[in-house]
This record gives sequence, structure tokens and C-alpha cells, in this order.
Amino acid sequence: MPRPDVVLCDLDGTITDSIPGIYRCLRHALPLIGMPDMSDEQLRAFLGPPLHYTLKEVHSKSDEDVAAFVTEYRAEYFGAGEYEFDVFPGMAALIADIGASDMRLALATAKPIESAVRVLTRAGLIDCFDFVSGSELDLLRQDKPSVIAHAIAGLGADPSSVTAVMIGDRKEDVLGAHHHGFASIGVLWGYSDEGELEAAGAGHVITRTDEIRPLLGL
Repeated sequence: MPRPDVVLCDLDGTITDSIPGIYRCLRHALPLIGMPDMSDEQLRAFLGPPLHYTLKEVHSKSDEDVAAFVTEYRAEYFGAGEYEFDVFPGMAALIADIGASDMRLALATAKPIESAVRVLTRAGLIDCFDFVSGSELDLLRQDKPSVIAHAIAGLGADPSSVTAVMIGDRKEDVLGAHHHGFASIGVLWGYSDEGELEAAGAGHVITRTDEIRPLLGL
């Protein structure tokens, strides 16, 4: 893999382990739309894809149910749940080193931008990033190809000529990178199912943060 001009990085499951806050807030909001008592395994399907996609495509919920859920979930999550996370071991140092290099670093997450900025600020990593791309509160820009396109535009780069790599833990990250012709690095400490990243065609699948450094030329 050539040394990239731009590094794109997912947040939940890649930089931060946010399961405690997400699961608690899901269990708070899901009974509102008739989905109580879901197991951890069932809740795992909500990690990665946009929430409205999982509710509509996996659970066949109506637009009205999705809207009611999103309102309740956000009230709980933005109140405190978003801060219930830990930074995965080694990721803070890696992000700091990428940020200090001549590569441009952008976040590319399905999480709303405002929330992502607060999480990165709490983690002490916000200053490492040149741009933060995510969704909007009105559900605009939920799919990963659109999030990545927004990140590249925010960096003032040309997607047709830039060399970029996407680092993430789910197939959406890999497929989003491939949509733009970018390289991909899948990380196994996140929320992917067994074989998911390989099946999506990740260029590299790694188990430790120090494996990323030589891939980026650090």
C-alpha cells in the first residue's frame, strides 16, 4: 500500500469502545417502539450501520417508529451516554502520531458531527484531526460513501487524485473506501462479526494498533 496523503478513521469500534453507553441508551429507547429485552447479541446489529437503517431494514420499523426512537435515544445518549467510552489501547498514541505527520487526518463516522466532536474533545484527540465528517441531526449523510466524500471535500482534496486509506471496524468502512477507490484497513478489536472484514475485501485486517504504523509509513 503506498503511503497515503489522507487517513480517514472511524470512531466507534475503531478509536473508542463505546458499547457501554450505546447499549444502555438502546435499552432505554427500544421499548418505546415495541422492542424490549434485547440481548447483547441482538443489540450488536446496531453497531456500525446508521440506526435508522437497522430499524427499517432489519426490524421493518415504520418511519414514525424510527423518528420516535431517534428522539428518545438521542435525548438519553447526548445527555450522558456519549461519554461512556474508553479509547482502545494504543489508539490515542497512533492518532497523535498521524496528526503530527505530513498526512491529513479526518474522522469519518456515522455518528452526528456534534457528538463526534464532543467525544474526541473528551478523549483529548480533537486537535489531531484536520476535519471531522459525520452525519447531521436531520439524518443527512448517513451512508459511509457520503461521509467519506464529505471528509475529502472538507480537507480541500480531490477524491479523483488523492491517495487515501480508511481505517475502520465494520464492512461499511471497507465498502465506503472501495466506493471511492481508496485503500482500507480493517481492525479486529471493534464490532465486526467473524470474517466480516475479509468478506468485504479489506486490504489489510489487523489485530493490534502497532500493525497500522508500517502500513502508513510511520
